Amino acid sequence: MPEPEQRDARSARLLVVALVALGLLGRLAPGLMMTPAQAARLPHAAAYLHLARSLARGEGFVLTETSDAATGGGDAAAPATEDATTPAGPAYRARRMPAYPLLIAAAKTVLGAPSRATLVAQALAATASMVLAAWIAYRLAGPWAAVVAAGLLAFDPYQAVLASLFSPVTLTGLALAATAAAGVAYLGAVRAGRRAWPWAVAGGLALAAAVYLEAWTLALAGVALVAAAVGRRRRRLLAGWAVGAVVVAAALAPWLVRNADRVGAPVLVTDVGRRLWEGTRLRPAATGLRRGETGPDAEAPAPPAGLDEVGEGVFYLESAAARIASAPGRWLGRAARRVGRLWSPAPPEGLEDGPLGPAAGYTSLLPTAVLAVLGVGLLRRRGETWWLLLVPLAATLVHLVLAGWAGDRAAVMPPLAALGGAGLAALLAPSKDTPNEEREA
Repeated sequence: MPEPEQRDARSARLLVVALVALGLLGRLAPGLMMTPAQAARLPHAAAYLHLARSLARGEGFVLTETSDAATGGGDAAAPATEDATTPAGPAYRARRMPAYPLLIAAAKTVLGAPSRATLVAQALAATASMVLAAWIAYRLAGPWAAVVAAGLLAFDPYQAVLASLFSPVTLTGLALAATAAAGVAYLGAVRAGRRAWPWAVAGGLALAAAVYLEAWTLALAGVALVAAAVGRRRRRLLAGWAVGAVVVAAALAPWLVRNADRVGAPVLVTDVGRRLWEGTRLRPAATGLRRGETGPDAEAPAPPAGLDEVGEGVFYLESAAARIASAPGRWLGRAARRVGRLWSPAPPEGLEDGPLGPAAGYTSLLPTAVLAVLGVGLLRRRGETWWLLLVPLAATLVHLVLAGWAGDRAAVMPPLAALGGAGLAALLAPSKDTPNEEREA
């Protein structure tokens, strides 16, 4: 490498290090200032905290909740804390994936500080996501692409705020960023004719970690299968997908066996039916209904008495299928609105009255999305570009079908930031948009 390029790369690395350090500070500071009640303001925090307390007390992975806490609803104005009293109600043993409650329970049991330790872990995870996004962008378009990717995440207010709240979204973002990084490395190894299967194994492990945090991330495996089947190097891509799929299946097997024993079916979670039913109605805010009011779309129907956890899920699946069949056009319209909420710059549910105003989305999501589109346009011939798009595509498809939390988009921002950094670098220096390994090949 010529000396001017060495100096240029050294300057870019220093900027990346500075941005990562700034990002870590911006994520640690809010987390260390949060009280437990403030950190638990999100609507789904109550369920995770109750599960963590159940684990810490040796009662097992059991969610004994009223309907709001068990389904992930609840009033954000009255958040739970890690020491709240569990209300009486039906017991659910597979309503959530176990990784995040286990983290909080470990912080409570080992360190005695569930709030601080968990939020510090989330700050570190968010910072690691920045590093992975910068690395991916460097592979795509060189050192200055890494600077832009790190900057897009470092100054993203949603990333900073969500890292300081009880939610698995930050850790899920790290797992998905690791999956994306492994996929980029796999594609580079295939193109260079090198051994690629270790990267497929790494991608499978990272995706399994994401699924243990949030079950919806398993949709990425299905999207990746379709992409591999239509890719140019179909045989190598399908072989890599198969290796990763075997790793994911092996990693999830203990949880599936546990659920087959505890709830009677080898399922990941039992709330899919309820989420599908929720997707057939307007949210209370959209209908003008307030919590506690009645109406055709106000509350989900009560399942028949005597149903177990899996039977309840099947009941909601059947109810949702009937509602969809009766008015498919209305369901499609609501599906489009769910996707619109997912990619809207507006704050997600639970953060409307917090420190983030409507303008926050325009300083984070909008520039990242615009630059990512630019990256797709300029680097569309690169297989890595389309691989990175699969992560947000999987989230979009899930929200198209199931009701979900709009904050899930924060988990898929690192790959988009990498695409955005690569796009801007390719625009400003198109002659340098080829990664080092491709030049050597």
